[in-house]
Amino acid sequence: MTEIHDLDQVIARSEEFVGDLIRLLEPLPISDDDKSIAILAMFNITLEHATSLRELIRIGLPTSAMAMLRLQYEAVVRAIWILYAASDNTIAKLVAPLTPESAQAASNGLPAFSIMLKEIEKNGPSAVHRMLSEFKDYSWRPLNSFVHSGIHAVSMHTDGFPATFLAQAIRQSNNLFHMSAIALASHLENAALTASVVAMYSKYADCLQLKSPG
Repeated sequence: MTEIHDLDQVIARSEEFVGDLIRLLEPLPISDDDKSIAILAMFNITLEHATSLRELIRIGLPTSAMAMLRLQYEAVVRAIWILYAASDNTIAKLVAPLTPESAQAASNGLPAFSIMLKEIEKNGPSAVHRMLSEFKDYSWRPLNSFVHSGIHAVSMHTDGFPATFLAQAIRQSNNLFHMSAIALASHLENAALTASVVAMYSKYADCLQLKSPG
């Protein structure tokens, strides 16, 4: 499929992609155990960040959109870590009712981001870890710069964001959302569903950035 370059077309195609994934996943029953609750929450948070990124770009607020991409990446990493590596006790801390005490327990009980990636490497699929690591290697510092109003934020806010740069960010966001959808489908242990979610990559390859993790 030919890659599309017009920014409005990338946004429109991305919304078709996200809509198709949601239609696949939304009707399915989700258990009310802690792990299911946590993975579903991360999927929805990832969706929220992806939607925010596209809308911010659409209305001309690209600096804020880049911050959304960093937040989305962190939510995907946490979803995959919960799926493959987190202990039941740790997950319970994450989904506990919010109080000052439970917030402190979650803060103390959750590993650092770098440890999550190492635990995914040890316990999860190698292709998924590779994609997450490649994203971090190439995008982490620039995205931190946008979050903390560093040189990337100042330079692009002053000189303007190239449309190709914004289209690439949307494609990266689509890849992250696709990974979160695969994680949710994998947790449901429905092989046909997981295969259908993975197959979306081929249908929408024109608005995605990286190789499929499936």
